[in-house]
Amino acid sequence: MIDYIYNVDLFDHVAEYDAILVATNTCYAMRHGIQRKISLNYPYVYDKNLKTKYGDSKKMGTILECTSEGQPTFVLCFVNNGINTRPDIKTDFLSYDSLENCLKLVNVLYKGKHLASTLLGSSRFDGNGDKDKIKEIIERCLTDLDLTIYEYEQKSRDEMIKEV
Repeated sequence: MIDYIYNVDLFDHVAEYDAILVATNTCYAMRHGIQRKISLNYPYVYDKNLKTKYGDSKKMGTILECTSEGQPTFVLCFVNNGINTRPDIKTDFLSYDSLENCLKLVNVLYKGKHLASTLLGSSRFDGNGDKDKIKEIIERCLTDLDLTIYEYEQKSRDEMIKEV
């Protein structure tokens, strides 16, 4: 079952779930949005990410479970191959095939669990993908677990600093 929660930051609820899915790229970039909050507050996630090979396209469509005793479990989903440096030319840099592969793995490995995520691959920091297409992939691939999707506008590092 898939539930949607709108305009609420997932970061404030990570402890409520068996695991949190996080869309990311192959280049360690966890600088904005929920990725930044996770990397700053749960350094074991970023440290485990750093143990993978930088920019390795073989990571595309794979997942990486990040755990630490007594802490929330995060699952990095490698759904794009780097940061989009030319959004004026290519606005959508999400690999839909990689997203689908990640979700199929998650469906098997986390069967019966209650997970949460943002709308994976839809923010400007993790793929800027088409929301309707992403929802269709999620609903088709995640059939054996419960997922709560927090759909909200994620903020850049600078936007977060301005708020403080």
